[in-house]
Amino acid sequence: MPIVLLIRHGETEWNRSGRVMGDQPIPLNRTGEEQARTCAGILSRTPIAAIYTSPVLRAAQTAEILRGPQEIPLHQVPGLSEIGVGNWINRYWHEFADDPAKREWYTHPDRARPSGGETLREVQQRAVAAVEQALAPAHDSPVVIVSHGDVIRAILAHYLQLDLAIIRQARIDHVAVSGLDLTGTAAQLLFLNHRPGLETLL
Repeated sequence: MPIVLLIRHGETEWNRSGRVMGDQPIPLNRTGEEQARTCAGILSRTPIAAIYTSPVLRAAQTAEILRGPQEIPLHQVPGLSEIGVGNWINRYWHEFADDPAKREWYTHPDRARPSGGETLREVQQRAVAAVEQALAPAHDSPVVIVSHGDVIRAILAHYLQLDLAIIRQARIDHVAVSGLDLTGTAAQLLFLNHRPGLETLL
C-alpha cells in the first residue's frame, strides 16, 4: 500500500459560528477556499496517484481546488462522508452542552450516539472500508483522502491501532494534512495536522 495523505475540508461559515452541519451542502467560505489553494500549491509539487473525497459539498469543493489543473483522477466516496449527527443538525454546539450523548462523545466516542446519528466506531468501519477500496489498485504515488475531522481521526486510530477515545484528542484543523505510510507490515505516522502555509508554530 502507498502513502496516504489525509486532508480535512476547508473552513465554512458554519464552522466559524459553531453550528452543526452534518452532511448538509454548506459551501466553503473565502478562508476555506484560500486554505485549499495554499495546500494545492504543495500538492502540485508532489506526485499524486488519485484523490478520493467525501461527497459532502465542503469536502468535494476542497478536493477540486486541491486537484487544480492537474489531471488527477478524483472520486467521490460515500464512505468518507461526515459522521451522522442525527438531531444535532442545524443546532449550535453550545445549545446542547448538557446532552449526555455530547458528554459521552468526548469520553467514549466509540459508543456515543446522537439521537438518529452514528457512533465513531460505525464511522470508522465505513471509512476504513472506503480507504481499503481506494488502495486496492496498485499505486506508486501517494493517494489523497479528503474528508472530515472525526472521519480522519477514526481512520488514523484504525491504522495506528489507537483507542478512539485517545485519538479524539488529536487536533485536525481545516485543510491540515496527516500522512500515513502503509507500505510496510505496520502503519507509520509520517506527520499529523500539518498546516500548509503556517508561519508560526501556534
